[in-house]
Amino acid sequence: MSIPDDLPASDPAVRIHVLSLGGTIFMTGADGEGAAPGAGGADVVAEGLPAGVEVTHEEVANIGSPSVRPGHLRAVLERARAAVDAGARGAVLTHGTDTLEESAFVLDALWDRDAPLVLTGAMRPSDAPGADGPANVRDAIRAAAAPELRGLGVLAVFDGAAHLGARVRKLSSRSVSAFGSVPAGALAIIDDAARLLQRPAAGEMHAADRPLVRLLGRPQLPDPLPRVPVISLGIGDEGEILDGLPVGSIAGLVVDGAGMGHVPAGAMPRLRRLVELGVPVVVATRIPDGGTSTHHYSYPGSEVDLLASGCLMAGVLPAHKARLLLQLALARRLSAAGIGEAFALFAS
Repeated sequence: MSIPDDLPASDPAVRIHVLSLGGTIFMTGADGEGAAPGAGGADVVAEGLPAGVEVTHEEVANIGSPSVRPGHLRAVLERARAAVDAGARGAVLTHGTDTLEESAFVLDALWDRDAPLVLTGAMRPSDAPGADGPANVRDAIRAAAAPELRGLGVLAVFDGAAHLGARVRKLSSRSVSAFGSVPAGALAIIDDAARLLQRPAAGEMHAADRPLVRLLGRPQLPDPLPRVPVISLGIGDEGEILDGLPVGSIAGLVVDGAGMGHVPAGAMPRLRRLVELGVPVVVATRIPDGGTSTHHYSYPGSEVDLLASGCLMAGVLPAHKARLLLQLALARRLSAAGIGEAFALFAS
């Protein structure tokens, strides 16, 4: 959808509500002193405003994204829902890039409106030469206004491309083209219009009928979420850190495994013990593409052995997203079968 320049700014059909959590997009420090939060949020939003769109702006926080907590995301959900229920075409959230993919995943799992909720940010401070924030904000607003993107849940828009919130990954710590979609590629190109490159089957549904949203419902996002650590196992590490773990000290565990979701054979007794105690164990893979398997290998510590021991496989989810999904499922008090159903949505 192209947004015509002569569209009345007062038309509620093109009103977009922008929420901000801070991040590099609102930071200054291009003089070499190190970027730090500034106070120019409204200026960055105004600089990136497409013609013919009315934007309202509301600051939730102004922090680096490693400090984002579930309570911040709860506030974002409440305010974005209220804005679209009051007539906004969509909502945009500016967010630091470090943990943006995590927030996109959580918000997508709980966003139950057809209007897009679009996350964006910047890789360069607002006072840096070639600052990418204004262009990303402009494209995010265009995406939030585009009818082609309704019903697709939460999106992330960077460097002219839109990505599904469940799939987006930060793939570079430095490039302005830092984000990609794993494994399927970008959803759409955003310039003066939203040009779909693919359309997920879930996009044909009402947003509230997307499988994960339906499964999780609308829980009050607790802060903190249930305690679910992530451990990485490799050569010479058989999970000894789990020895003597007090019963009840963790609600679940995610293992960042190797290959198709494999762990050292010596770790298996420790993982079996947790499962026997009722602690769900999810195994992901540290490999960026391909996800975990269910049937390729059957040696001790393989995916077949893990599944037979009661562990779950994360599928295409990296460990940090698998952790969030398990935390959301535990917060919702899903049964073991329900947790399995949630992870089955991401099976590879």
